Amino acid sequence: MTSVSCSPHAHEYASASRDGAIAPRARLVVSPLLVARALALALVTVAPLQAQRADSTSRDSTRVLRTIEVRGSATGLGQVRAGNAISKLDVQLAPSGTSPLKAIERLPGVNMQGADPFGLYEWATRITMRGFQSSQVGQTFDGITLGDMSYGNFNGLNVGRAVDSDNLSDATVTQGGSALGTASSNNLGGVVQYTSVDPSNTRGVSLRQMVGASSARRSSLKFESGLLSSGSTAFKSYLSFSRYDTDKWKGSGERFSPARSGLFAQNGLVGGAGEQWMDQVNWKAQLLRGAHKFTAYYNFADKKESDYTDLTLARFNQSGRDWDQFASWDAAKVAATSSNPDQAYFHSAQGARRDHLAYLSADFQLNDRALVSLKPYLHTNVGAGDWHAPNYGSTAFSPDPIYFRQTIYDTRRMGVLARGRFQFGGNDLEVGGWLEQNEANITRKAWRMKNYASSPVVDFSNVLAQFFDRTGDISTRTLYVQNTNTFAGERLKVSYGVKYLSIGADFTNNGKTDAAAKLFGDPTRPNVSIPTDGGLLPQVGLVWSADRDWQFFGNFSQNVNAYPYSPQSGVYNTNATAFDFFKDNTKPEKATTIEGGVRMRKERVEASLGLYTIDYNNRLIGVAVCPLTATCVSSFANVGGVSTRGAEALLSFRLADGLSWVNSAAFNDSKIDNDYKSGTTTVASSGKTVVDAPKVLANSSLRLTRGGVLGSLSARHVGKRYFSILNDIAAPSYTTLDMSAGYTFKRVGALKGLSIQMSAMNLLDEKYIATVGTGGFSVSGDLETLMAGSKRLVFLTVGTSF
Repeated sequence: MTSVSCSPHAHEYASASRDGAIAPRARLVVSPLLVARALALALVTVAPLQAQRADSTSRDSTRVLRTIEVRGSATGLGQVRAGNAISKLDVQLAPSGTSPLKAIERLPGVNMQGADPFGLYEWATRITMRGFQSSQVGQTFDGITLGDMSYGNFNGLNVGRAVDSDNLSDATVTQGGSALGTASSNNLGGVVQYTSVDPSNTRGVSLRQMVGASSARRSSLKFESGLLSSGSTAFKSYLSFSRYDTDKWKGSGERFSPARSGLFAQNGLVGGAGEQWMDQVNWKAQLLRGAHKFTAYYNFADKKESDYTDLTLARFNQSGRDWDQFASWDAAKVAATSSNPDQAYFHSAQGARRDHLAYLSADFQLNDRALVSLKPYLHTNVGAGDWHAPNYGSTAFSPDPIYFRQTIYDTRRMGVLARGRFQFGGNDLEVGGWLEQNEANITRKAWRMKNYASSPVVDFSNVLAQFFDRTGDISTRTLYVQNTNTFAGERLKVSYGVKYLSIGADFTNNGKTDAAAKLFGDPTRPNVSIPTDGGLLPQVGLVWSADRDWQFFGNFSQNVNAYPYSPQSGVYNTNATAFDFFKDNTKPEKATTIEGGVRMRKERVEASLGLYTIDYNNRLIGVAVCPLTATCVSSFANVGGVSTRGAEALLSFRLADGLSWVNSAAFNDSKIDNDYKSGTTTVASSGKTVVDAPKVLANSSLRLTRGGVLGSLSARHVGKRYFSILNDIAAPSYTTLDMSAGYTFKRVGALKGLSIQMSAMNLLDEKYIATVGTGGFSVSGDLETLMAGSKRLVFLTVGTSF
C-alpha cells in the first residue's frame, strides 16, 4: 500500500460574495426576486381552473405503478436491504429551521456530527455510517445527487441549501447497499434519500417564527394554492420563503469582504443580520393530467456563516469548549507569530454559498403495468471563502505575518435521470440511467492589509498572490437494470440487477488569470485526465414474509467510489509526479457488502435487527500534511483493505395511544487490514480501527402526540472516535439529552391552528467533542481537526395557518 501526495481536507471557507477585486467568469445571472415574481405569477395564470377540495388518495389510486418511491418505514419493512426512515413528525420535533441532516442522527448506525445546534454549519457537518466517511455516503434530494458533502463541494450542495426544512416530507437511510437506481457516485457506505413534501390540496397560508439563544430567529411564510381542477386535469403548488439569523453560540464573527446583493442578505429581516444567516425560497408545482404527473421544483438559497475555530484535543482539555477565533486584531497578530499560529485566527473567517437548484419531472403512466419517468435538473453555485491567514513565517509573497485569503467557487452542473418500470409475466423490471455534466471552477487569491500594524482592513487593490485557478470538467454516466420476482404466494420477493458506472474527469490549469497578482503559485501543474471506471456492480436481495408479523431479509451488493475529484483538494492537487503514479497504481475504492436480518411488527411493537460484513478495498484516507490555512499539495494514504463487521437494531414500543418509546443501537468494528508505505516509511496501520468510526452508537426517545400535545425526550450516546490512523489519540465518548414540548390549538379566531413549541438542545449541558476530521486526520498525534459541540441552548417556535 502506498501514500499518494494530495492535499488535506483544505479548510476553505466559502462566501457567496464576489467583490470588485475578483473578476467573475461570464455567466447567466439569475435574480431570485425575478424568479419569485415569475413563480408567483404562475400560481394565478395556470388556466382558468376552478379551486375545489379533492382527495389526493383517490386520484393516486388510479396509478397502479407510481414513481419508484424512496420512502420507507422505521424498520424498512418490505425492503430487500437494511434501511430506516424518519417522518415529518421527526423534523417538527426540532426547532424551526433545523437541518434535515440533524433529523436522521437517531437512526441505527448513523453518526451525524455538527458544531451548532441546528446542524447547519457546513464546515463541521459530517455523517459516518459503518466506518465510511461523509464523502463515501451518497445523498440525494428528490432523486437528484447532492454530491460528496465536502465543504468546498464541487459536485453538489448540502441538503439544507437544497430544500427548506419546513418542506421536507421524509428521509430514508439505507445503511448498506443502496438501490441500483440511486443517482450517486460515492455511495460506498449507503445512502440518505430526502424527499420534499408535495403541495397540499387545501388552499392556505402558514407562518412560523422561531426565537432563542444566541439571538437566533427564523421567520417563514408559505402559500399553498390548493388543488385547482378542470375535468381530468388538476394543478397545485406552493411558494415559501424563510429567513434564518443567529449569532455564534461562542465567540464572534465579522465580515471583511464586500457583500453581493441578494434578498435580505446582510441587511437582515428581523433585528438585522446575524453572524450566520440564510435566505431561502422554495417553489413546487404539480400538474396531474389523467394518469400522468408533472412536477416542477425551484430552490434559491443564499447563505453566510462565520466560522468556529478548529481545536486540538489538548486545547479543548486546557481551554474548554468556548475557545474560539480572536475578536482582537492585536491578539491575532501575536498568535500569527507564535509557535502555534493555528491555535485560532482573527474572527473574519466566514463562508457562504448562493445556489439555484431546479428540476422538472414527468411520470408517464403508459398503462397499468408500465411507467416511464424523466427528470432533468440544473444547479448553479457561486461562493468564496474568507479569512485572515498567517504566513507561517514565509515572506515569499506576504511581507506581513497575516494576509487576507479568499477561495472562489463557481460550479454549474446539469443532468437527467431516466427510469422505466414494466410488469410482465411475473417480472417487475426496472431500467434506467443517470447522466450529469459538471464544471467546477476554483481559484484562490491573497491580498495585503492597508495598514497591518493598526487594522485588519484589506486593500483589495494590492493582490499579493494568485495561488491557483483550476477547472474540473466531470461527466458521470450510470446505467442499471433490476428485476424483481415473487414466489410462494408473494411471501418471498427476490430482486437482482447490475449497475454500470463511468466517470470522465478532465482538469485544466487556467494559469495566472489575475494580471495584478504579484505571484502565481501554480505555474507548472499540467492538464490531466483521471477517469473512474466502476465496471459492472451486481446486487441481489431478498425478503421473506414468514407471516403477517415477521420478515427476514438478505442482500449482497458491490459499490465503488469516485476518486477525490475536487480541483482544490483532490487528486488534481497532488504534485506532478503523483498524477501518473495515482493513475497507474490506484484503483477506485470498492466495497462488497453482505447483510441480513429480521424485522417484526405487532400491534404495539416494531423491531429490526441487522448484521453485516463489508470487505473494503483501496481505502483512501486524507492525511493532513500542512497547516490548515497553508496552500500545499495534499496527501491520501491508500491503506489497502478494511474489514468491517457490525450490527444495527431498532425497537419501538407504543406504550399507549399517542405515547411511544423508540430505541436504536449499533455496533461497528472497522479495522485496517494492512500496513502501508508513506514514502520510505512503513506505517504500522494493520489492525487499527478506522478513524471517526465509533464502535457504539445508541439512541432512546420518548414521544407524546396526543390531542394537541407534542413532546419528546431523547438521549444519544456516541462512542470513542479515533482521529489518528495509528489510534494513539481519540475524541472521548459522550451522551447528550434533548427535550421538546409544545401544544397546538386547533382553532383560534380566524386561524386554523396555533402551535407553540419549546426545544432545549443539550439539556444537561454536556461538554463534548462533536466533529472530528475537519482538517483531515493525522498519522499520529494531536491536530487542529476537532469541533466542540454546542452548549445548552433553548428555542421557542410559534406557528399558525389560515
